[in-house]
Amino acid sequence: MNWTKGLKAVTAAALLTTVLSSVTAVSPASAAAKPTASINNVTAGGEVLIKQGSTFVTLTDLKPLGNYVMKYDNSKKQVTIQGDHRTVILTAGSTSMEVNGVQKKLPAAPLLHKGKTMIPLRAVAQAFDADIHWNGSLKTAYINKADAAMLADLKSSDLATARNAAAKLPYSSQLQKPELEMLPVEMQGVDYYFPKGKSDRFFLVDNDIAEYYEIQGGVKYLKWQGKLDYSAKAAANQNLFFLPPIQAEIGKQPDARNWTVAEFAFRYPSGVTSYRLLDRGKEWGKGYVELDNHSPGYKGEIVTIPEE
Repeated sequence: MNWTKGLKAVTAAALLTTVLSSVTAVSPASAAAKPTASINNVTAGGEVLIKQGSTFVTLTDLKPLGNYVMKYDNSKKQVTIQGDHRTVILTAGSTSMEVNGVQKKLPAAPLLHKGKTMIPLRAVAQAFDADIHWNGSLKTAYINKADAAMLADLKSSDLATARNAAAKLPYSSQLQKPELEMLPVEMQGVDYYFPKGKSDRFFLVDNDIAEYYEIQGGVKYLKWQGKLDYSAKAAANQNLFFLPPIQAEIGKQPDARNWTVAEFAFRYPSGVTSYRLLDRGKEWGKGYVELDNHSPGYKGEIVTIPEE
């Protein structure tokens, strides 16, 4: 198994995530103080502005959107973005955007702010066929675009391939409150729960936080989040029968009472995914796979359950 090579990097990333989650956790009041933007799961590091009903970010903060070439002409105050067989030109102060030589009207013009050109997110989304979602409760704009290979995998007839693509999609939060603060419980991995035979919705458990996502287009939407209590015993009639008791939550729990669940427990120290099928009364199809992320047949952390 060739998993050990990446173990140090993954472990370091996990430790960094734990540190950052505690450092960046904010109160609801402070979260609402300033607008933010998330571009393909990367939070904008520069200032985010809301003007004329539009959200603006710096050119640098657009880089996670994809493998695009971005240039800035200071003399013309002009931004050029190239990729996906198109060239987009935006000019500070102009409400026209040029896409492959064709002029298109903008709802708001790019502007100069503290020496930087600020780009309207919606214009970029329209130009590059990206998805944009504004969460007014969180004052957060989400702009997402999955790459072509990921979208192809999402449509795969192979269930494991489609599920791994779903888990890796960029996300938008539809929660109406700031996300719950995670406390590390030394899981050293994550758990996934899909309905049997499905890849269009799933639960993700990371440490003491459970999240529920639904896939729409090329985006996974965060619909619900709950804080788990590992010290308590779940009630026999608990809706989410496959999870520990929920001590706090945001959003409405999806009805999973009658689900047959495909569970995948990935642990990075060993590079192993354990799996099983379960419903409220029984479990079956248990097994595990030692993962080799350099193998040509490697699909991801979510594997095939033969009995499914």
